Order: sequence, then C-alpha cells, then structure tokens
Amino acid sequence: MPFLAGSQNTTINGGSFADHTINNISVTNGQTGIDLLLAASNRDAAHDSSARDYASRCHTGTREQQIEDFVYWAVPSAGADDPLPLFWMKGPAGVGKSAIAQTCAEKLKELGKLGASFFFSLNGRDDAAEFIPTIVYQLSIQFPDYHNLIDQRIRHHKAILDKTMAAQFEVLIVEPLQELEKAGKGIGKRIAIIIDGLDECNSADAQCKIIETIAAAARNGVTPFCWAFFSRPEAHIDATFAHMDVIRVTCTTLLPISNNANSDIELYLRDGFENILRRRNIPTKYQWPSESNIQMLVKASNGLFIYAATALRDVDQAGSLEEALHAVCATTSSLTDNLPFAGLDAFYMVIMQRIPPKALPTVLLLCVLLCNGFSYAGGDEVGVMLWSNLLALSEIEFRAVCNHLSAVLHIHGHSDPLDFAKFGDTNRPFQHANPATMEELSVHIVKKLGGSIYFYHKSFFDFLCDPTRSGTFCVQSSPMNNVYCKHFLEVLVKYEESYSFQGSGNQAMEGMRDHTALLSQFDHPVQVARVQEVPGQTYIWTIPHRAWS
Repeated sequence: MPFLAGSQNTTINGGSFADHTINNISVTNGQTGIDLLLAASNRDAAHDSSARDYASRCHTGTREQQIEDFVYWAVPSAGADDPLPLFWMKGPAGVGKSAIAQTCAEKLKELGKLGASFFFSLNGRDDAAEFIPTIVYQLSIQFPDYHNLIDQRIRHHKAILDKTMAAQFEVLIVEPLQELEKAGKGIGKRIAIIIDGLDECNSADAQCKIIETIAAAARNGVTPFCWAFFSRPEAHIDATFAHMDVIRVTCTTLLPISNNANSDIELYLRDGFENILRRRNIPTKYQWPSESNIQMLVKASNGLFIYAATALRDVDQAGSLEEALHAVCATTSSLTDNLPFAGLDAFYMVIMQRIPPKALPTVLLLCVLLCNGFSYAGGDEVGVMLWSNLLALSEIEFRAVCNHLSAVLHIHGHSDPLDFAKFGDTNRPFQHANPATMEELSVHIVKKLGGSIYFYHKSFFDFLCDPTRSGTFCVQSSPMNNVYCKHFLEVLVKYEESYSFQGSGNQAMEGMRDHTALLSQFDHPVQVARVQEVPGQTYIWTIPHRAWS
C-alpha cells in the first residue's frame, strides 16, 4: 500500500519521505519478513535444491508399486474418500526410502500437489529449528496471498522465529491459512508435504515433537495438508507413531530388507553398468559384466539398494573397470552368512583396506571429524577450506585424501559466489565493520569456500561408528579418540605460536593475535582469509585476491 494511502486532511511541512514497498511487501531496514524467514530456513533441504543434485532417485521401472501407492495416497481418485492425512514409510537403512521420497516429490511437483519438502540429513540438514521456517518459506513461494500474510506477521512479530515449534506452526501455518480460507483465498485441498530422514534430525525429542505437532493439526483438520514421513523405525519414532492420537490419522507402510527387491536391483545394476560403458564410448553390445557377475552382486546386495549404488560408483570412478569389478565381486565370495548388512559391510571393509598405509591415518582422521559432526562458530555446515586447514593439508592434498573414499564420499561445490556486500559497505575498509558483522562473515566464508563434504548414505556413518562392523576402522574406538585429541592439541599449539607483537619496546601492542600464521603454514594462500584480532577494538581482514568459486 502506498505511503499515507487514503489519508485525508493531512499537512506535512518539510522533510522527505520514501515509499519502501515492493510488490505490496514493506521493507524494514533493508529486510522483508520473507528475508528473515529465508535466513532462518535451510534452502538445501528442498527436494529440488542444487545441493541435492546427487540425491538418489528410483531407477525407471523400479519401486513402481510403492510409488503408485504413495501417489494414490496423496492424490486419490475423484469421488474416492480421502485417505488418512499422515503417511509413514518406515524401513532400515539402505532399502531406498530416500530414493522413493525424492521420486514421489518430483511426481507430485509435476501434478501441482507438492506444497513443500524437507530432506533431513546428518550432512548439514539436521537442525530441527530450521524445519518450520523452511516449510513456511517454500509454501510462501507457491502461494502469493499466503506470502504477503507471512511477510506481515514476521515483520510485526520477529521473535516468532525464535519461538517453539508448536508456536511457529500455529502462527505461521495454521492462523494464516485459516485467515485466507475465511477470505475465500484458500490454497486448495490435500497439498502434500514430504519429510524424509526424520531419524537424522539432530534431536530425538524434536523428531517426536514434529510428529506430534503435525498429527494434532491433522486430527483437528486445521490445515489443508497431508504429511508424508520417510524414516528408519527408531524406537522413539515407532513409539510416537504408535500412540493412539497419532496412529488413528496415519497410514503406515513398511519397506523391509527383502529379496523381493532383487529384480529391481538387478535392473538397476544392468542399466548402471550400461551407462558406465556408454560414458566411456564403449559399445554396449559386449557382455559386461558377465551374467554370473550380475547375479553375484544381486545376491550380495541382499535387498539393499545402497549396496548396488555403492558398487556402481566404485567401479565407475576406478581407473580400470575390470580390476574394480573384480575387486567388488571378490567381496561376495567371502560372505559366510545371510545377515542384512553382511554384503555392504564386506564392501565397506574392502574400501577401507585398500587405502594406502601412508594415507590411512589422515583418511581416518577425516572420518572422525565427519562422524563427530564438527561445526564451526555454531554453523550447521563446514566448508572444505576449514576441513583442509584442520587436517593441515593443501587443497590438492585434501582432495587426494577424499579420493580414497570416492565411492562413499561426495564433495559438493557451491555454485553461488561469496557475497561480501550483504555484510556491509564493500567500498569501505573491513576494519570499520563491527565484530558481530565480521563473525557472521567468517561463518559465511567457512560455509562457502571449497564446497561441502557429504557421505552419500548414512549406512557408511553407521559402519564407521560400530566396532562390530568396522573393527579397527571404527572411528569411536579409544585408539582413534587418542589420535583425534593428539592432532588437535598439535593444532592448538601451532595456534598459540601464531601470537605476535607489533611495534617495539614499551609500545608493543600486546594481545595481537595473527591467524594468518596458523593458516598460511599449510602453504595454501587461496584458502586463507587473513584475520587479526585486537581485543576490545576491531577485526582487521584482508580478503585474498582470488577466492574459490
């Protein structure tokens, strides 16, 4: 609305005024309510985020029944009664739940029935505090009237983004939608919201609270949504869904480890190997792998799609296809039992055992860092820049270490450049910025430079953390804890050695701390954002001439 619109008998003497209204959204101090909402959300959690380009999807011709059943639940036939408003697909790690969730999200998007999605992951998408803001932001992008209401509510009640999940759900979802419905501007009926990997949320209490909050809304019919959960049946999640108030509004389906999936896994393997040949311009008429090789891998997978996916990545990234295939198939001959994860664990053991002895200590230290969820300055994501500096490695050395785990580890590069302008006037020296702004900038740099590192699947994390599965490679053993502590004590010693004095004699400025010495010792100036702290004064930054893209 224009400034002073509709005013009468108004006299203004002097002064100057500017109408800061963009598309009917008022701007306060340069930020709209939607800007604040976006800052509190996690853009990487959406099903179509660029951060999830590598996300698993159901291969054509596989999991057809599960996908068909889900789509019918979300979009029932005309005239049919609506199914229950909650859907829970449960199953153990590696059976393909996330692939089904991703494929279903894409299908519902095509049908115009997907409202929002949140794909939880240990890899930087596990913060429960980001859940409601992320869902609300995605909904606001789709529905203009809802968008405007949300903007107003957040601008007038900024503290809502720091409230409890239940309070956010009520103020940002329930009340605005009810207001729109009364005004005849409802967003529609049975809009689906998909929540994958709930068990990877960072708090068991929050996992239960998400279920309970959504189930309560579903029972009371206060939103037009149907909610789909995909997760492992952890005890607390199972108990929450089993509660009478939740179970009566939930449709539950089990995706078990079963050899019934072998035909789908076989199709997935055949097409995967054919694609490997095609990318190398090798005629696909050759019978490669052999029929016996295919059947060995299907049997070893034992109903786990993650085994087949890891095997294909391992062969695809190898220098010699034949040697890599032989190594993968060799793991199947050592299997002596029919335990669900026997084949997968044997394969993971081979990946770890073939790491050269000189590289193994550094690879294991990286695994310790990843499995301990190391975070920086309260951030939820750590960039390659910091990982490599923590390990005292250059970029080339660090990526060489990661290559030893290429079948299970992915480096995701950020496509968007570093945005320094958002942290202040780039035409003025950085030393004029306040410490809070510079701390925010440091976190921004740490999250962006070099990209982020992810395990392709949580099953490798589980393997590394369980001594009965990974043996001497377990990252939570006493020997590894000792290595971990020793390494960081050495880093701290180097850090303390970086203290320096400026000036001479009695005029020396005591307490000047030069971080550049710590970082530059690793001989990687591209990674270094030079920082100096002066207690009680300011931060002085020198940004390198060339930054990672």
